[in-house]
Amino acid sequence: MKLGTLFLENNLILAPMLQVSTAPFRLFCRKFGNIGLVSVPMLYTKRIETHSRTVLRFLHKIEEERPVSVQLIGSDLDALKSSIDFLESYSFDVLDINAGCPSRRAIKAKEGGYLLKNLDELETLLKTSIKYSSRPVSLKMRTGFNNTNNIERIADIVNRSGIDFLTIHGRTVKGRYLDSTLDLNTIKKIKSLVKIPVVGNGNIEGGLTAEKFLEITNVDALMVGRASMGNPEIFQQINQYLTKGIESNLENSFFKVRKYFKLYEECVDEYLDDIIDMPFSHEKFKFMELRRNAIWFIKNIQDSISLRTQISKTKSLEELHQIINSLN
Repeated sequence: MKLGTLFLENNLILAPMLQVSTAPFRLFCRKFGNIGLVSVPMLYTKRIETHSRTVLRFLHKIEEERPVSVQLIGSDLDALKSSIDFLESYSFDVLDINAGCPSRRAIKAKEGGYLLKNLDELETLLKTSIKYSSRPVSLKMRTGFNNTNNIERIADIVNRSGIDFLTIHGRTVKGRYLDSTLDLNTIKKIKSLVKIPVVGNGNIEGGLTAEKFLEITNVDALMVGRASMGNPEIFQQINQYLTKGIESNLENSFFKVRKYFKLYEECVDEYLDDIIDMPFSHEKFKFMELRRNAIWFIKNIQDSISLRTQISKTKSLEELHQIINSLN
């Protein structure tokens, strides 16, 4: 499919999620099926400007992942310019600007989702990104800050900006991630107002929810986030349902947990091969990645609460291996 100036294998995108969509996680998900576009978790422009070496590990081998998007968060124009200049030496496909992060840190710093309260600043950031980036620029946002009253003005800014495509999460910033706050009608409205492709995001958990999302909103592509945690096969499942009508459900088992764990360990090892700029040892990184993902792998299986507690208390890779190997 065509998304702005990008040609993608399908209309599914892995969301940029802090401490989730790491390089091993992106590689892991792609082991199970094609993903149109994957995303590096958001990088803070101030951090790149002042301590650029600390972000090198997030960009390690990204040229092997193309098509891949790099997301920036920040409101300082000088830091944005410095970050774009720093990224120019890397091979990636999209520069994504974050105007949706609802975290306290982002709101306090007047960046991320806060930009939906300051649309003049948002417009300036987009124009600056377009001016200085040699890559296509996209915007990821929410339906508004407290409400959706500004959606028409936002659409106007998007249309004037020159960005390639828009990704919209179907909640306000204040709505955070509450299921009850998902608003597909506002996504449908902004899709009708903007002149560029729109990617929809929010509560896409499988083929049925993906189909419903597309039918209601008429978006061009879908971004999957939290539902991929513990289910790397979700992209293949959605694609099969949308293209062939084949429905498959998440059915975790001890066998599948061990299979996922083994494959994820291989993905971590592949990522760590020849990387030097790490703030801690390779073994510690590997342990943290495997422990975090192991907790997601065991959801929806017998005694998952007890197992999650055991896994979360492990202090070493050896302990974690013992628990996973004992599952039967």
